[in-house]
Amino acid sequence: MNDLRALFVAAEQPVDIDALQSLAEGWAEVAEAAAPVSCTDVYTGLVTHAHFQRRIHEVSTLGPESTGSHALAIIRLPGPRHSRGHCWTLLARLGEAVKGQLHGTGSMAMYQNSAVHILFPLGERNLSRLLGCKAVLEALEDGTLSPARMMFYPLPAAGAPASATPIVAGQDPR
Repeated sequence: MNDLRALFVAAEQPVDIDALQSLAEGWAEVAEAAAPVSCTDVYTGLVTHAHFQRRIHEVSTLGPESTGSHALAIIRLPGPRHSRGHCWTLLARLGEAVKGQLHGTGSMAMYQNSAVHILFPLGERNLSRLLGCKAVLEALEDGTLSPARMMFYPLPAAGAPASATPIVAGQDPR
């Protein structure tokens, strides 16, 4: 509204209250009919890359109360055999499987470049659910996504240097 008022001042015209009212009413009508902004990938139903990155940043900058409370798991899947990308039906099943396995864990997942990236609160139960998620993904479409490889990356506490060494599932981290 201030910009519109400035327009009238710059044009050396009196402020037209009817024009301002019409603008406000039109804006409200369009806003009601507009589709909600979504943070969901249309192929998988998982979160978008931008939303995932934002959440990692939020968790990483919470400070001392979040120290060691979250980690990142990446389940790398074999790429498609005969095309540049997995078919949309497989991506939809992949998303449903991931959401089903991680439901109630407080985890967030996205799919990018033949890998499922999962931000999750640390805990024995969640680690077990991640391993179950990997097994379910490997079983999709008669093993199309098998073998999968899972790696874990601890998130650093605020101000701490990031760990560059991943922990590979099934390996001793020492």
